[in-house]
Amino acid sequence: MSERLLSTQEVRRLRPGEVFKGIYVASRILVKSDKNGRPYWDVTVMDQEGSLEGRVWSDAGWWDRVDPEQPLKLEPEKAPHFQGKTLGVVGKVTEFRGTGQTTFTALSLLSPKVYPPSNYVPRSPFPLEELEGRFEALVASCGEPVQGFLRLVFRGDLWERFRTYPAAVANHHAYAHGLLEHTLAVTEAAAALGDHYRGLMPLDRDLVVAGGLLHDLGKVEAYAMNPVPEVTLPGAVVDHVALGYARFMDLVREHSFPEDKALALAHILLSHHGQREYGSPVVPATPEALVVSAADELDFRLFCWMDSFRDAPEDQVISPYHAAAQRRFWRGPVLSEPSEG
Repeated sequence: MSERLLSTQEVRRLRPGEVFKGIYVASRILVKSDKNGRPYWDVTVMDQEGSLEGRVWSDAGWWDRVDPEQPLKLEPEKAPHFQGKTLGVVGKVTEFRGTGQTTFTALSLLSPKVYPPSNYVPRSPFPLEELEGRFEALVASCGEPVQGFLRLVFRGDLWERFRTYPAAVANHHAYAHGLLEHTLAVTEAAAALGDHYRGLMPLDRDLVVAGGLLHDLGKVEAYAMNPVPEVTLPGAVVDHVALGYARFMDLVREHSFPEDKALALAHILLSHHGQREYGSPVVPATPEALVVSAADELDFRLFCWMDSFRDAPEDQVISPYHAAAQRRFWRGPVLSEPSEG
């Protein structure tokens, strides 16, 4: 075993029989039993490069490096204690029925002061300063009263959460600053679509930009970084679409935003998932709502495509079935065929 600590992505490239060690954050722990009733923990860990799932059997070694060094018992009630904590992991890649698996053979609970969990969670590949600059440019491109309203909305604690939180806990932008990154991708694409169609039909660009920036407003209540992406209780039982609409209407009343524009933006927020079966109570019915919904759907599906091939062998051209996107993805002819010459 190499003394070098391996990232989750490096572990994924190991072959059966190879042993590794690394430092990760525990993002999910489930207590399960195999077909013989033998208990084990199904543990997902993550670092800045991705995530890794492994099994921890009852004979694995657990140590607490925070308090005086001592073994920790693998008991079901202790599972929540480890979620969100930094772990030192020793593991081995195994094979079961032709499929690679990872087993964690020894784990240590590490000091959060020496190994802050926030240092080991995925984050946007774009520098935060760049994302904030792009956001400011979009706000500044709007006229009044839209620009002034956006500046009143995105400030203080709301802005701090908006720029920090993930856009999801799986499938797309499920990392720190992911909500801001996704919002920018949707808004910039929607603005480009709006510019293309403005000569053909009446379309308010300010409403497109504002609708794009506000469409996932409810995710500041639906998700959190603690320190890994997680769904909050309001997010689970109310969902971000309803949460966003409620918060938006509170802000409209607080800042006396014009009723006609507020109604148009409320429609964008409520319809941005495109279909009722996808979580929108209404379907897009205005040009502005249509382009925002289309841009949101495109960004989501493109990220599902990337997610499908992120850890796949280079010669794999068709992905496994992606449940969220409801399809198998194709790597594409340019990437799947060898170059000539």
